[in-house]
Amino acid sequence: MEQHRKIGLAIRILSHQIGRKIEYQISTNISNDVTGLQGHVLGFIREKSKAGDVFQRDVENEFDIRRSTATGMLKLMEKNGLIKREAVSYDARLKRIVLTDKALGLHNQIISVLKSVENQLAAHLTEDEINTFFSVMEKISDNIK
Repeated sequence: MEQHRKIGLAIRILSHQIGRKIEYQISTNISNDVTGLQGHVLGFIREKSKAGDVFQRDVENEFDIRRSTATGMLKLMEKNGLIKREAVSYDARLKRIVLTDKALGLHNQIISVLKSVENQLAAHLTEDEINTFFSVMEKISDNIK
């Protein structure tokens, strides 16, 4: 492998570029109380809650983040009035995550920003290139599991 072509570094740089773009779009167009990842989490909670309760472990699994990361993020989201945690009757250890009216009000705006950034990412790419991208990403992910 050539010295200047490092897959991990290229993915990390691209990830940071995408993150900065989403953060900028959300903070300038919607709210400083929501980060890009939180926007994705809000969308996930909204969709998953249609089928049943959503718990912290669901967020951890969906976004492949550690418990400590999820805990910190969810505490901040609760502090900022985006979510509530409610006890469930069938297990005293569990608290389901529920979106607040504030989060529901921001949801469509966040989805719009995320779709806009996704469209920018896919601009000038063919369907075959997008399929190849996902195939390669899956192989890379499998390589490090």
